[in-house]
Amino acid sequence: MRPVVDEKITEQAAMYALGMLNQSEARAFERCLNDGQEGCVEDLASFDAVVTALAFSAPERTPPESLRTRLLMTIASEAETAEIPVVQNSQLPAPQFHNVRLEQGKWKRLADGVFVKTLFVDQEKDEVTSLVKLEPGARFPSHRHTGIEESIVILGDCHVNGEALAPGDYRRASAGTTDSEITTVNGTTYLVIGPRKMEILESGWTS
Repeated sequence: MRPVVDEKITEQAAMYALGMLNQSEARAFERCLNDGQEGCVEDLASFDAVVTALAFSAPERTPPESLRTRLLMTIASEAETAEIPVVQNSQLPAPQFHNVRLEQGKWKRLADGVFVKTLFVDQEKDEVTSLVKLEPGARFPSHRHTGIEESIVILGDCHVNGEALAPGDYRRASAGTTDSEITTVNGTTYLVIGPRKMEILESGWTS
């Protein structure tokens, strides 16, 4: 069994890769990296690779025709102007970010030993980004995916349909597929991006 301190380093590395540490926590972890503390560099490299792969795994989407029409009308309107002004950087709108720190958010209990924390809801795509936590010996019930679901194991041991997944492992489930169950021996936490609703196939559970 790995020492507790190793699990803490793994958790901090995962949250650092996801940009979920606050400033003081991030600086502390960077000092760990600079000092060459065992586990820091290796864990961060593993999570960085997985987060990068997840970013490029999203399917390409064609913009709606209405957006294309508005863009062409805007371009045509500006072309008729005698002088096109140059927009300075200070006039550009500030980028929008959404951060949820490690200590922020609320864990919602779904059943004995099963908890979920919502990180972000995309109303347009009807998708949600969440953390799911299973305590030692807990299980998530049989369910059907109503859309594409992507997940990354952050901590612990995670077993999906009998297949063991470890921290840093990435999984993608296609729409219409079914997971018979998700279980853990020593506890697990994983990140999920997928539809807001899933079809639970067991009674006594809510999706």
